Parts: sequence; C-alpha cells; structure tokens
Amino acid sequence: MERKMFGKVVAALRKEQIDFNSGNSWSQERLAEETGLTTRIVGKIERGSQVRLDRGTLQELARVFRLTSMERREFFSMASEITDDAIVRADLNHQEVFAQVWTTLGTLCTPAFLMDSFGDLVGANRAVLDFHKLNWSQFNAARCSAGNVNILSLLLAPDAPIRRVLGSGWHAIALANMRQWRVMTLRYRHTNRFRNLFTTLSAYPDFQMLWAASRRRVEDDNSRLRSHFYTHGVYGPVAYSVFTNISLSSCGDLYLATFVPQNRDTGAVFQNLADRSNRPLALTPWPNPSLPCNAYA
Repeated sequence: MERKMFGKVVAALRKEQIDFNSGNSWSQERLAEETGLTTRIVGKIERGSQVRLDRGTLQELARVFRLTSMERREFFSMASEITDDAIVRADLNHQEVFAQVWTTLGTLCTPAFLMDSFGDLVGANRAVLDFHKLNWSQFNAARCSAGNVNILSLLLAPDAPIRRVLGSGWHAIALANMRQWRVMTLRYRHTNRFRNLFTTLSAYPDFQMLWAASRRRVEDDNSRLRSHFYTHGVYGPVAYSVFTNISLSSCGDLYLATFVPQNRDTGAVFQNLADRSNRPLALTPWPNPSLPCNAYA
C-alpha cells in the first residue's frame, strides 16, 4: 500500500480509539504517548512522509490499536511499500474472477452467500435465505437504511426476523461477523464508504457492544473458520461451520461463505433447503463503486 494511503489508515485507526475520560478520539499526542513515539513521527506516519517503518514501530501501533491476529496480518501487509494494485496480477480480469465465484455459489448444495470488502451481500443462494427466513422486504429495508444489503445491518436491526430465527445463536453469530468485518474493512477505514457505513451501523443498539467485544484480546480472531451450535427458531438444534473463501481481484476481494453441517440432522436440513432451489440471487451490484478497479482505496 502507498505510504500516504497507509498513513490515512493509521489516522483512521487512531480516531477509533476513545479516551473514556473525555469521550473524545485519541489525538496524535495521545498515540505518541501510548506507543513511545514522538508526536512528530506520528504526524509523519499519518501524512505518509515517514521514510522508514521498522518492525518495532508497526508492532507498537498494532498493540495500542488492539488489533487481532488476522487484523495484524492485514496491517503489516499494508505497511509494505508494495502498492496494492501490484498484489493482483494485471492479467487477472475481475469480471472473470466474479463469474467463477458466482458459478460456484450456484452449484453449492448448502447455504452460502457472497460478500464484498465492506460486508455488502453481493448474492446469496436460496438455501441460506430460507434458512434465515430472509425475504425481499428485509432486503429493501436494508437498502433504505444502509444503501446496500449489508450483513451487519441484517443482523443488527432490532426488529429483524433473523434475530428470532437465530435464537440463542444470535450473539455468537453477530460477534463472529463483526470480527470478520473488522478484518475485511481494515484497509478501507479511511474511506467515505466505511465512515458512512460505520455511522449507519452505529445507530443500531447492539453495534457498540459488539464492536467493543470484537476488540478484546482474550477473544483474539486468528481464523476465518466459524463453528456454531445453537437451537434454531424453526429447525431446532443445528451444528455447522462456516468456511470463507477469499477471491482477489483488482476491484476488491470477494468473500464466499459456505455452511458445512457437522451432524446428520443439520445435513438433512441443508439438503432439504437445497432441494428447493440453489439458484443465487443478486443483491448488491459488484464491483462496489466505492472500490474503483485497479485500486484498493
């Protein structure tokens, strides 16, 4: 990532830190105090004019920002002087990448959905919609509130039927999605799209609670594998893992999440849902206009 862009991300992460005595975001002076850097160096990092970013400096920034293991991986990668558009091969056509992932989504016989880098639902098969009892009225409501159909907006809306369907599993599933969302959006924290989305999601009563819980070191996130065991509001006890595959493109990443049953009863539920129809439904346009092709920011 270019140094100026990385600096904007560092500034955005600093502003996410709240001084509980004043209720204000950290200043550059406070970040310098927490990391042992000088205010001058912090300013140069945020402006993108700091020539050398050594390991110790990056580790201190990651520590005070309380980044999880997965977030640290993204953060240290962003600090590289290799530009983002050099990571994805120039001959890798983003439309071909999308077509391949979309075709895979249509062949899966278990609940599955596709997200972009902001957690906006690009598409979903009918099995996952039926499993969560989602319908078009909910998608339209999500579009009105957040602009796109976002995974967190569907989970956090207080009156959303999905909360009743998930029952006792709602909190763990919402927290797992929040942790993943933090990693997915890390390199876009400085963008208008993230700021607007964060403001919208912050209006939901449970957002701040989940956001704070997702930052706790004792609940460090070091894997994209999610396992859930709970009593579903319609199908009773279920047990499944969610595997997330990442496809890179010059227009941002695509995240394909697939539910894999962990016992026969859950497998039977998924099979029954898949027998109805597995044709994917398009929910949010891709590429996301907030992520212009050939650039990650």
